[in-house]
Amino acid sequence: MDNSIKVQIYVFLSVFYGGLIIGFIYDIYRAFRYYLKPKKVATILGDFIFWIVVVIITFYMLIKSNFGEIRGYVFVGILLGVYIYLKVLSKLIYPLFIKILKVLHVFFNKIFHVVLYPLNLIKKLLMPHVNKVKKVNSVSKDTVKNMNKYINIISKKK
Repeated sequence: MDNSIKVQIYVFLSVFYGGLIIGFIYDIYRAFRYYLKPKKVATILGDFIFWIVVVIITFYMLIKSNFGEIRGYVFVGILLGVYIYLKVLSKLIYPLFIKILKVLHVFFNKIFHVVLYPLNLIKKLLMPHVNKVKKVNSVSKDTVKNMNKYINIISKKK
């Protein structure tokens, strides 16, 4: 086989692999969007970050495989890689990402509750005392208001 054909096949397979990676990153992003359900601003920011990552991967792949030369088969390879990933591999990997995110959510939720349990216990123990202090404080504020009122009345009588 001619050396230039070998190089072009190598480049095509490299960009095809890059398309698979882009599809994989898209699945990760899609799983996070499904699970977190971001609002409009967060979605715009996430989309922007996703496309920045895709551009970086594409440029890196092009620089490493064929010194940044852009040919028609480069675009075909990337699009074919993304298409095959989304049609074949995504059906297996996307549900796995969702399950992993659910497991992580349950895990971190349990850790969060374990960490907060002593704080909630301390809060329950201290709350009656805090309420007593608040009552005393409110009584003293009322007393100061009344005292200022009477001081003004007395000072005007002179």
